[in-house]
Amino acid sequence: MNFLKYFLIYVAFFIITYFVYYWFSVRPVVNNYKKKKKGKKIKKERELPTEIKLLKSYYKVDVDKIGEVRTLRIVNFVNAAFLSLLVMIVLPFKEVWLKLIILFVLILPSIWVVYYFLAKFLKYLERKSER
Repeated sequence: MNFLKYFLIYVAFFIITYFVYYWFSVRPVVNNYKKKKKGKKIKKERELPTEIKLLKSYYKVDVDKIGEVRTLRIVNFVNAAFLSLLVMIVLPFKEVWLKLIILFVLILPSIWVVYYFLAKFLKYLERKSER
Protein backbone atom coordinates (compact mmCIF):
# COMPACT_ATOMS: atom_id res chain seq x y z
CA MET A 1 0.00 0.00 0.00
CA ASN A 2 1.53 3.32 -0.98
CA PHE A 3 1.88 6.19 1.44
CA LEU A 4 -0.67 8.51 -0.18
CA LYS A 5 -3.44 5.92 -0.09
CA TYR A 6 -2.56 5.08 3.51
CA PHE A 7 -2.64 8.77 4.46
CA LEU A 8 -6.00 9.36 2.74
CA ILE A 9 -7.52 6.41 4.61
CA TYR A 10 -6.17 7.87 7.86
CA VAL A 11 -7.65 11.30 7.15
CA ALA A 12 -11.01 9.84 6.11
CA PHE A 13 -11.20 7.68 9.23
CA PHE A 14 -10.13 10.63 11.38
CA ILE A 15 -12.86 12.88 9.97
CA ILE A 16 -15.56 10.23 10.35
CA THR A 17 -14.49 9.42 13.91
CA TYR A 18 -14.24 13.10 14.84
CA PHE A 19 -17.74 13.94 13.63
CA VAL A 20 -19.39 10.82 15.07
CA TYR A 21 -17.80 11.48 18.46
CA TYR A 22 -18.72 15.17 18.22
CA TRP A 23 -22.32 14.39 17.33
CA PHE A 24 -22.91 11.97 20.19
CA SER A 25 -20.69 13.30 22.97
CA VAL A 26 -19.76 16.95 22.52
CA ARG A 27 -22.83 18.42 20.82
CA PRO A 28 -25.30 17.59 23.64
CA VAL A 29 -23.04 19.33 26.18
CA VAL A 30 -22.63 22.38 23.92
CA ASN A 31 -26.40 22.57 23.40
CA ASN A 32 -26.88 22.30 27.17
CA TYR A 33 -24.62 25.33 27.71
CA LYS A 34 -26.43 27.32 25.01
CA LYS A 35 -29.75 26.65 26.77
CA LYS A 36 -28.25 27.83 30.06
CA LYS A 37 -27.07 31.08 28.48
CA LYS A 38 -30.51 31.79 27.03
CA GLY A 39 -31.99 31.48 30.51
CA LYS A 40 -34.13 28.44 29.80
CA LYS A 41 -34.65 26.11 32.69
CA ILE A 42 -33.00 22.72 32.30
CA LYS A 43 -34.70 19.90 34.16
CA LYS A 44 -31.81 17.48 34.31
CA GLU A 45 -28.14 18.27 33.94
CA ARG A 46 -26.34 16.09 31.45
CA GLU A 47 -23.90 13.74 33.09
CA LEU A 48 -20.25 14.31 32.30
CA PRO A 49 -18.65 12.00 29.73
CA THR A 50 -16.39 9.26 31.04
CA GLU A 51 -13.27 10.90 29.63
CA ILE A 52 -13.89 14.07 31.63
CA LYS A 53 -14.58 12.05 34.79
CA LEU A 54 -11.28 10.21 34.30
CA LEU A 55 -9.36 13.44 33.79
CA LYS A 56 -10.97 15.02 36.85
CA SER A 57 -10.64 12.11 39.25
CA TYR A 58 -7.48 10.25 38.26
CA TYR A 59 -5.34 13.01 36.76
CA LYS A 60 -6.77 15.84 38.92
CA VAL A 61 -7.38 18.21 36.03
CA ASP A 62 -9.57 21.18 36.91
CA VAL A 63 -11.91 21.17 33.93
CA ASP A 64 -13.82 24.21 35.19
CA LYS A 65 -10.76 26.47 34.81
CA ILE A 66 -10.18 25.35 31.23
CA GLY A 67 -13.86 25.15 30.31
CA GLU A 68 -15.87 21.99 29.92
CA VAL A 69 -16.73 22.56 26.27
CA ARG A 70 -13.14 23.41 25.35
CA THR A 71 -11.90 20.31 27.18
CA LEU A 72 -14.46 18.15 25.39
CA ARG A 73 -13.33 19.48 22.02
CA ILE A 74 -9.69 18.75 22.84
CA VAL A 75 -10.59 15.25 24.03
CA ASN A 76 -12.65 14.74 20.87
CA PHE A 77 -9.67 15.63 18.69
CA VAL A 78 -7.27 13.42 20.65
CA ASN A 79 -9.64 10.44 20.63
CA ALA A 80 -10.21 10.70 16.89
CA ALA A 81 -6.46 10.88 16.20
CA PHE A 82 -5.77 8.02 18.62
CA LEU A 83 -8.41 5.69 17.17
CA SER A 84 -7.36 6.50 13.62
CA LEU A 85 -3.76 5.70 14.46
CA LEU A 86 -4.73 2.34 15.99
CA VAL A 87 -6.74 1.44 12.90
CA MET A 88 -3.83 2.39 10.65
CA ILE A 89 -1.49 0.18 12.69
CA VAL A 90 -3.63 -2.92 12.14
CA LEU A 91 -4.72 -2.13 8.58
CA PRO A 92 -1.80 -3.87 6.79
CA PHE A 93 -2.52 -7.23 8.42
CA LYS A 94 -4.73 -9.60 6.42
CA GLU A 95 -6.25 -11.88 9.07
CA VAL A 96 -9.07 -10.52 11.21
CA TRP A 97 -8.05 -12.51 14.27
CA LEU A 98 -4.54 -11.05 14.08
CA LYS A 99 -5.97 -7.53 13.83
CA LEU A 100 -8.13 -8.12 16.90
CA ILE A 101 -5.26 -9.54 18.95
CA ILE A 102 -3.03 -6.59 18.06
CA LEU A 103 -5.82 -4.12 18.92
CA PHE A 104 -6.50 -5.78 22.28
CA VAL A 105 -2.79 -5.73 23.13
CA LEU A 106 -2.30 -2.11 22.06
CA ILE A 107 -5.46 -0.41 23.22
CA LEU A 108 -5.05 -0.29 27.03
CA PRO A 109 -1.40 0.78 27.20
CA SER A 110 -1.93 3.32 24.45
CA ILE A 111 -5.01 4.78 26.16
CA TRP A 112 -2.99 5.16 29.33
CA VAL A 113 -0.14 6.92 27.49
CA VAL A 114 -2.41 9.17 25.43
CA TYR A 115 -4.45 10.28 28.42
CA TYR A 116 -1.32 10.83 30.48
CA PHE A 117 0.01 13.30 27.91
CA LEU A 118 -3.46 14.79 27.43
CA ALA A 119 -3.65 15.42 31.19
CA LYS A 120 -0.21 17.06 31.10
CA PHE A 121 -1.39 19.34 28.28
CA LEU A 122 -4.62 20.18 30.11
CA LYS A 123 -2.65 20.94 33.29
CA TYR A 124 -0.57 23.36 31.19
CA LEU A 125 -3.77 25.02 29.92
CA GLU A 126 -5.04 25.16 33.48
CA ARG A 127 -1.90 26.96 34.67
CA LYS A 128 -2.05 29.25 31.64
CA SER A 129 -5.65 30.24 32.41
CA GLU A 130 -4.71 31.21 35.99
CA ARG A 131 -2.51 34.04 34.79
